[in-house]
Amino acid sequence: MEFYINHDTLQKIKGIKLGILKASDIDLASSNPDFEREFNTIKKFLLKKFKDKRPAEDETVSLVRRMYRAVGWEPTRYRPSSEALIRRILKGNPLYRINIAVDFGNLVSARFHLPMGLYDTAKIIGNVTLDTGKKEETYEGINKPLIHAENKLILKDNKGVFGNPTADSKRTSLNDNTKEALAVFFCPYDIEDAYLDETLDLLQEYFEQFAIVDFRGIKQYKNIAL
Repeated sequence: MEFYINHDTLQKIKGIKLGILKASDIDLASSNPDFEREFNTIKKFLLKKFKDKRPAEDETVSLVRRMYRAVGWEPTRYRPSSEALIRRILKGNPLYRINIAVDFGNLVSARFHLPMGLYDTAKIIGNVTLDTGKKEETYEGINKPLIHAENKLILKDNKGVFGNPTADSKRTSLNDNTKEALAVFFCPYDIEDAYLDETLDLLQEYFEQFAIVDFRGIKQYKNIAL
C-alpha cells in the first residue's frame, strides 16, 4: 500500500504530514482496565491547558483549522475529530466507547489535538490518495448514511472515498473481525516532526497492549514550488 497526494490539493494546503501506524494481530475483543486511568490523565491535562483559553486559541488546533479552510472546508461547522473530542472532554462528557483501538486512538487524538482516521486495512482496495472531495463524491459514514465529500480533505482508494479528518466511513471501519488496522494522523506541515513522533509514540504504546505494530512513520508532502 502506497500513499499519494493529489497535486491540486497539495497546492491548496501548501503541505501536510501524515503520521502513519500499521498494526496486525489485533484483538479488539480485549478490554483494558487502564483506559479510565488514561482518560482521566488526559482529561486533567486538557482542563489545565484550556483553563484560561479556548481550544481555538491553541496553535495546533488553529493550524488544523487553517488546513481545513484551505480547501474550502469550514472547521466551525465540520469540527476536526480531534477538536470535537477536546470539546467533549472539557464539557465533562465521557467519550463514546467503540472498541479498544478506537478508544485509545481517540485519547491520543485529543491529547495532541491532531485528527486521526482508523481503518481496517483489509477493506482498503489498492493505494491511498489524499485529495479534495469533488461535488459528486459521497460515502456512507459510521453514524451517518450519507456524507458529501465536496471541498473536504479525503482519503480514497480504488473503490472511492473512505474517510476524512472529521468522519470515517462505514466501509473501512473496524469490527470484531478486524485483524489489521491503519491509523492516520492528519498533521499540518508547520508542526514539528518531533511533535508528530510523540503522538505516534503514545499510540504505539497503547496499541502494543493488544496488537503487533508493524510500521510507524511520517509521510511528508510539501509544495516545493512555493
